[in-house]
Parts: sequence; C-alpha cells; structure tokens
Amino acid sequence: MNDKYPLIVFHANQPVSINSVQEWENFARDFTLIHAAGGIVSNANDEILMIFRLGYWDFPKGKVEAGEDWETAAIREVEEETGLRNIHITRPYPNTYHTYTLHGTPILKITHWYEMQASKQSLTPQTEEDIAQAVWVPRAEVSERLKSSYPSLCKLWTKIQ
Repeated sequence: MNDKYPLIVFHANQPVSINSVQEWENFARDFTLIHAAGGIVSNANDEILMIFRLGYWDFPKGKVEAGEDWETAAIREVEEETGLRNIHITRPYPNTYHTYTLHGTPILKITHWYEMQASKQSLTPQTEEDIAQAVWVPRAEVSERLKSSYPSLCKLWTKIQ
C-alpha cells in the first residue's frame, strides 16, 4: 500500500480508520481485494459527469483488468459506462475503500480515482451494466445528488472540493 495513513475504509457503510501497514494487513486479510478505477470528469461548462445505477448516483468506474494500469482502466471504464470519448486525465485523486459481500465472499474494493476533462458530448448509459442515466450535472448540484449515493463517494467529493 502506497497510500497515506490514516486510511478510511467504509465497512458496512461505516468509516473505519486504518492507521498503519500492520492495521491494513490485519483488516485486509479477511477480504478478497479488488481494484477498480474511475473518473470525476468535468467539461468546459464546469459540469460533472454522473451516472445513475441501481438507485444510486455515482461516478463512472469499474474493475481493473489483468495487466491494465489504473489510468488506462479509468479511461476505459468512463468510456464504456457513458459513451464519452477524448477523455484526458489531469491528476490523480485520493483512492476510496469500501467493503461489500458478493455471493457470500467478503470483498475489499480499492477504487483509484482521477480528475478528468472532456468536451461536453452526448452520453449513452451502459444499460447492460444497469446504468439508467449518464448525465452532465452542474457542479453546484453534485453534492445534492450524492445524498443518494455511497458514503465513500460523499467523502471523496467533499475532500476534492
């Protein structure tokens, strides 16, 4: 782990503070680790790209494929989930950490986030991934939409503003 401590992991939607490598190793050993990557994309109108999936507002992201670096995965996932093209990473954002259970297996997901820019384009939600909407949202409205989201995303958005 190259992240700075303390790390905040959302476990059962509650923040857990991890303060050292030893604490991380003790916590993480009970989970299958999954890496994901995604982007918080803005356009020239200072709108932010958001998706609506399974009843929650979110930023586009997805699992990193074998042999893929975080940046490539982040761009690929934003493209796949929204139809957006010509995306440019401008800088990394802090990672988020959360746990969940998938088919009885406890998962610890690390999402590698990036600030991205793109021109305003029409969007196509990836419905086969249960994405109902992909929309450009005025920056001032993002916090309100994140009230219907995940605690890790709310914390990330607050941190980067």
